[in-house]
Formats: sequence, C-alpha cells, structure tokens
Amino acid sequence: MILTSFSRIVCFFFAFFLLSNSAIAQIKYGFKTGLNFARFQGPSETDNQGNALENWDNATGFHIGMTFSYKFTDRFGLRGEVLYSKRGAKYSYEGQAFRFFKHTTGQVFTSGTGRYLINVSNSYIDIPLMAYGKFGHFEVYGGGYMGLLVASSGEGSLRYSGKTALGNNAYVNPNTSETELNFNLNHNYRRDDPGEGSSQSDNETAVNVKVDGFIAETPKTMGAYYDYPEDKGALYNTLDYGVVGGLTYYISSSLYLSARIQYGLADITNNKADLSKAKTGENNALLFRDDKDQNFMIQASVGFSF
Repeated sequence: MILTSFSRIVCFFFAFFLLSNSAIAQIKYGFKTGLNFARFQGPSETDNQGNALENWDNATGFHIGMTFSYKFTDRFGLRGEVLYSKRGAKYSYEGQAFRFFKHTTGQVFTSGTGRYLINVSNSYIDIPLMAYGKFGHFEVYGGGYMGLLVASSGEGSLRYSGKTALGNNAYVNPNTSETELNFNLNHNYRRDDPGEGSSQSDNETAVNVKVDGFIAETPKTMGAYYDYPEDKGALYNTLDYGVVGGLTYYISSSLYLSARIQYGLADITNNKADLSKAKTGENNALLFRDDKDQNFMIQASVGFSF
C-alpha cells in the first residue's frame, strides 16, 4: 500500500513538470555527492538457548546524482533526486552452526560452532521525493524514497568446527589434528548459482575435509549459495522503499551541506532464500527464516544547485 501510494506521487510529480512549460521554467537543477553510513536492522537468529548470534555494524558507502526542485513560494517547495547510492552493512555471526560436507557417495551432516564475517555491499538507484521549507540559511525537508537494487555482493570469511552424528570431528586432511576449518566467502548475490563455489575458487586448491572416514572436497572460496541444493532466488530483494528526512545549510545561494536519515520500510531480504545458519528441521532439512530486515542509513552530502 505504501509503495503504491508513493509510486503514484512520483509519477504525478514528474508528469506535472513534463506537461507544464511554466513549471519547467521554474525547476532548479543541481548535483550532490557524499557519504553513506548504513546498516541493516532486523531480528537476530538465536541458538537453542535463545542467545543472539548475529550483529550488523555500520558500513561506509557513497552517493552521487542529480537533484530537481520546484518552489511554490520563497520558503516552500518540492524536491526530487536521482542518486546512485552504495550502502550495506558489516555482518558478523558467531555461535551454534552446522555444515554438510559432500563426498563422492553422498554427504555428512555436522554440527558445531561457526564464525561468519561478511562485508555486504548493495548498490541502488534511489529516487527520493520530498517537501521542503527554507528558513534563512537552513532548510528542513522530509518525504519518501524508492530504491532499485542494481548490484549486490559480499566478501568475508568463515571459521567452522563441528562433529558428525557419530561424534567424530571434521578434520582438515591430511593434518588430522586440525579441526578448525577456514574458508573465504566471495558472494555475488545476483549471479551465484546454488551448490557452487565462487569463481575465484577455480584456481584454488580445494579444502579436503575428513568426516567419518570420507574425504569431502570443499571449495576454499564459497559462493553466496554454496549450501543451497536448489535455486531459491536472490537473497536481497530488488525493491526498497521508506521515509527520509533531514536538514540543509546553505553556504551560499547555490552551495550547501546536508545531512539526512533514510529509514527503510521494505523487507530487503527474500525469505525463501534467507537460510538459517544455526538450525535445521526434521531429518536435518534446511530451514529458511521468515523475518524482516530493513535498510537504515545516515547521509552526509555536499551539493550545488543551478
């Protein structure tokens, strides 16, 4: 409902300017760029005792693009923007975990502890639409935005130690005294295939893991959906939307500094592809999480209007 209403406002806003010569003559154009301080917000996955396992920290990105404004009076008006905006989060997970290790005749389930560290980077085309009020050198504004995801990736590492159902450790072979397994994570959330390692793993030596007498060859660098038996779609949804508000200070009639908060209302993760890292279902079936994760961002900008 929110998305439908906002889309109608955006369409009306641009149609109004395209169809009115007098309005076009009063449009001011501009350019802005700056930094994004972003993270995800959502419920943490928990272990069997209810302890939180996940954490999202701020990641720094940037934005750049064009601005369009139309003033009704000297104090009030509308502003629209078209921005390329790179944002994401620093994701960490530590605690209860599981892994399947595939060998030539099947696979072995193990359970233990894992530590994931992933820097997630999502790039959007953002289209904010805002009303503003100007008071001296200051301007207060607020409205809504719509974002379209155009690129999505993640890089990081995984450390894992686990035991099989028979109580045997998963060992790095042939050094059977080493039970901590270390993997690189290189994720393209829009292109990686299920059950595959990253393209970077093609020239790497596989990690050989000994489980219950079997040797499982595992890619040193894992793709985004290596643990998935089938295609569940991309983890991050294409569409984002929410509310935005902020404050601008005009150094001159054209040059300004601006700060804003952008709060996402959309669920940015595809629940069909949001795999649990802590728990499995009956007969060790994979579980997918039905929760809501949202974008949150603070922007600092410098801009110039013509």
